[in-house]
Amino acid sequence: MSIIRTLIIDDEELARKRLRRLLTAFADIDVVAEADSGSDAVLKIEAHRPDLLLLDVQMPDLDGFGVLRMLDLERLPLVIFVTAYDQYAVGAFEVNAIDYLLKPVRRQRLEQAIAKAREKLATREWASSRLVEFLQTVVGRSEPYLQRLPVRAHRRIRILQIDEITSLRIDRGLVYVTTAEGEFWTKYTTFAQLEDRLDPNVFIRVHRQSIVNINHIREVTAFGNNTARLTLSCGHQVDVSRSHMKMLRQRLNW
Repeated sequence: MSIIRTLIIDDEELARKRLRRLLTAFADIDVVAEADSGSDAVLKIEAHRPDLLLLDVQMPDLDGFGVLRMLDLERLPLVIFVTAYDQYAVGAFEVNAIDYLLKPVRRQRLEQAIAKAREKLATREWASSRLVEFLQTVVGRSEPYLQRLPVRAHRRIRILQIDEITSLRIDRGLVYVTTAEGEFWTKYTTFAQLEDRLDPNVFIRVHRQSIVNINHIREVTAFGNNTARLTLSCGHQVDVSRSHMKMLRQRLNW
């Protein structure tokens, strides 16, 4: 019998206790850790490398979808969502072959989900591409633009309010985020992934490798070759390329 290393993620202590109690009935389930927030979950998933997540969808700091976006897509565990979502979203879980449990979790339904997990793990049917497809289908449906962005700060996860961000840059395959407190990095690897989720009335591309928050522009130094340098509220400077000058002038009414 193969042991399934499992991590329970829910911000409600009673919900975690209920799941742990129900899971004691399964001899092959080993609960290796619990997490009480999304940011805590990311760190514990990376530390314990579980086979299976019981993942709450709705958490205040970083929701279940945000947790998954912070992980290495090549090493995603199997996911069973725990949710109070409406029927439309539940249908999306089914279409994308990802199991779910409605709160309050019932023993019989949990047994079915665990059986499905056993089968997928035994046959190696689980493909992270299905989860990526699911995230693209459901995430952001009710919130077209990001309001918060999870970033890395050494061995911590920080949740930035979007208006804190002064600029973003891409370097060697990672997107870095600048604020008044310093620079952090995200799990986004291209601007194309992130740019669609940023409000175009606030964020503007000024260079192939740079995006700025126009609300944080404090000074524009124009050069004779139709380029410029921006000074932001945090003191950071960002170059504007020739190809992006026209758009910048329009946005700043300059």
